[in-house]
Amino acid sequence: MSRLVITTLILSIFAIAAAAQDDNFTLTEIVRDYDPVKDVTTVRLRPSKLSGPTDHYHSLTFSVSYAYAGKGAAQPKDFELELVSIVKARELNSDLYVLFVVDGEEIHFSSSRSAIANPVRGKPWIGERMVFGLPREKYVKLAGAKKLSVKLGGVSFDFSEDQIADLRRILWITH
Repeated sequence: MSRLVITTLILSIFAIAAAAQDDNFTLTEIVRDYDPVKDVTTVRLRPSKLSGPTDHYHSLTFSVSYAYAGKGAAQPKDFELELVSIVKARELNSDLYVLFVVDGEEIHFSSSRSAIANPVRGKPWIGERMVFGLPREKYVKLAGAKKLSVKLGGVSFDFSEDQIADLRRILWITH
């Protein structure tokens, strides 16, 4: 009888460990997508929540992607860092100045911005999608940071160590 209990206990521990590993993988999953019509492969880090409610923001998420021609592996020349904010307001700040703080150094990158109407059902809020095009050398500097944050106007959001590690991980995807 004790062998049955011990065997069941060991199998349960393995099952829990496997489930935990799967959950951790999906949280920081990197997705590769090939479009045969355009003959382009896109590699994307799934969106990650940078912050919940802070100041006049409801949430802020980020994602990173790059694309290259063909189906095989290639080193990217350019990266796109995407920030999506949900603002607890009816309109966006057209003069919003966004800065990345890399190990204490403030860096401004140009971006394309677009509004997202009604991002939260039942709330009169607005969202904003900001896409920053970064050449490889600038992205490597950003991903190599020990401390990284982004300032949206006067509000600062810090990347966790795990999120910075995810920014590095996407650099080394080659297949």
